[in-house]
Amino acid sequence: MKLWRGATFDGLGILFLGWLYGVSIVNFDWVAWVLIVLGAVLLLFPLATNYQKVFNTVKSRRTQIGAKTLVIIVLVLLIVGLLDYLTIRHSWRVDTTSQREFSLSEQTVSILRNLDREVTLAAFVSDSEMRRMEDRMIEYTHYSGKFNYEIIDPIKEPERVREFFGPDKQQLELPTVVLKTELKDEEINSTGEEEITNALIKVTRDESRKVYFVQGHGEKTIFPDEPGMASSQFVKDELEKQHFQVDALNLFQENSVPEDADVLVVAGPVKMLASNEVEAISNFLSSGGNVLAMLDPETESGLEELMNGWNVKLNGDLVLESHSSFVLTSSGLNRQSSVSAAPSAAEYGDHMITKNFRYATTFVQSQSLSVIDEEDSDTEVTDLVYTSSNSWGEMDLKRLYEEKQAEQDEGDSEGPTTLAMAVEKDDSVKTRLVVVGDSDFASDVYVGQSPGNMDFFLNIVSWLAEEEDLISVRPKEPENRSLTMTMRQQKLTLFFLIILLPIAAVRMGIHIYMKRS
Repeated sequence: MKLWRGATFDGLGILFLGWLYGVSIVNFDWVAWVLIVLGAVLLLFPLATNYQKVFNTVKSRRTQIGAKTLVIIVLVLLIVGLLDYLTIRHSWRVDTTSQREFSLSEQTVSILRNLDREVTLAAFVSDSEMRRMEDRMIEYTHYSGKFNYEIIDPIKEPERVREFFGPDKQQLELPTVVLKTELKDEEINSTGEEEITNALIKVTRDESRKVYFVQGHGEKTIFPDEPGMASSQFVKDELEKQHFQVDALNLFQENSVPEDADVLVVAGPVKMLASNEVEAISNFLSSGGNVLAMLDPETESGLEELMNGWNVKLNGDLVLESHSSFVLTSSGLNRQSSVSAAPSAAEYGDHMITKNFRYATTFVQSQSLSVIDEEDSDTEVTDLVYTSSNSWGEMDLKRLYEEKQAEQDEGDSEGPTTLAMAVEKDDSVKTRLVVVGDSDFASDVYVGQSPGNMDFFLNIVSWLAEEEDLISVRPKEPENRSLTMTMRQQKLTLFFLIILLPIAAVRMGIHIYMKRS
């Protein structure tokens, strides 16, 4: 009697174990089926050979109560197993930190989802770094099945160091991260998301895009003696991190745009371009070239007529934005108004460059843009950046500077104004053009002052270079959120957590005990 009962329960246990094993590995393999068959045999054999005893046992009240309990247990286990299965197939992740410190940036996710080849990452880190690196790599593999990784402690596994770097490697700087594809590899000395993603871009790109900055007319230079208002070294450095090749171009000497140019950038010329330079840019556009023209107000660049030919008008005004605030004084609460020549983006247009773009961008002394012919079917013009309704395009700049007065008058363009436009023409050749009424937003002085300036510039260049998977918000350095406390605050915190709370818990326990007794 006890023997067949034991076999029955063993059969149920093995049967459930086989099912649980099959579910946990997602796909039932031979081990799962062996366990299921064995459990079924152990379950059915005693039932077949001891039919009468089984029948009498089943009729007993004790067995019925046990059966009900067993059914409840099985149902609970089935629900737990189903939930486990659903979480494996359809995981849902939430990052509750204010800076999304445990989430990957939009750019990293986009690149991972668009991987077209296998990538292997080997991270050589110290023991204290392994857990954090593991957490980050889990996030990477969550978005792509083609991304693989291994984390190695070089002290515990020196043979892996020799395997990767050869027997002559005497000393390894930690951390060292190596990314490999079938054709390329890249080595970095950082475990940060920005550095890993930039290396990922390099090993998955067959060739790098070439970006030329026009020089010779007072434009923002990419090779400054020192960073400043008239330089764009920071955006050059970021472009190179994104696997772009960046160089300067003197069109007056060259007379044409080089054939290897993917993007041509005109960054705020102070002097007019010569006719042969304008013609070179025009020919580049006509032949399918891609241009970013950042043209400041109060300056004739010589490109105005060329922009008109692409259905974009430079209005030649200065966009101003009014702000109101309330100040508490001795006479009460007073309203104060001010006018700024550095308008911020209030809204972004519906375009790939600004898709899901949520960061603020600021433009310093910008002119507004407008479409010349709304009915023109040859060019597709999209507004990228709008200012607020409190802004306008000031045309009377003489009064603005001499009388220091700024108010919207007749002849000024009403807000919201447009500060940037994207033009696309897909005729016999595909051409892309972006026009911005300001170049200072990408200068070394201002590109870091608003969180969106750098991303906006890089998104423009990525779209022009047809590197759409790079268009997104890039990884940011994690914010230092350490708490600085005085000695008194430290002592109070220690007293509250280590002394007061435990005493309160003990006192509550004594009170409950005495009340019950």
